[in-house]
Amino acid sequence: MALLAACTSCVKDVDLDQTDEIVLSPEAAVDLIFFDLVDEEFTVVSSSGVTAKDETRLDFLDDDYIQNDLVRADFNFRFTNTFESHLTAIIRFLSPANGVQHTILVSIPRGSSETPSVIDYTEIINEAQINRIRRSIKVSVEVTRHDPSAVAGSLQLASKGFFYFEFK
Repeated sequence: MALLAACTSCVKDVDLDQTDEIVLSPEAAVDLIFFDLVDEEFTVVSSSGVTAKDETRLDFLDDDYIQNDLVRADFNFRFTNTFESHLTAIIRFLSPANGVQHTILVSIPRGSSETPSVIDYTEIINEAQINRIRRSIKVSVEVTRHDPSAVAGSLQLASKGFFYFEFK
């Protein structure tokens, strides 16, 4: 009898209509783009230096769940520069028609093989800006080496995206 009373009192206060208020907030970490650029890969010459480019598709952004439930994204870019030249990286998130949706500019100080320059940069895209990422399907990185004569060295990039969702 005491067991029946205990079970009844526990269930009595449960409001099953609250299931509409349950929100799941999972996170996902995804490798974005990575490379190790050497002198020969800087092929485009301009007035500001020599440039190398790389691009990758972010096919997972085309998923309906991501399109509907993505609320925030953090992008981390880690550059390691051993060129004895200042570099500039322009990171662009592109639409399927190559329209620029979001741009990140990272200045990378000169380094050397003995003391590489390491830049660890994070860009946070909040809920007010998240549609820029939802409209993207590619990420491109354009790196300019401002002293073309600094041929010895390399530039390494490792990047990761951290995606935050709210499934209701």
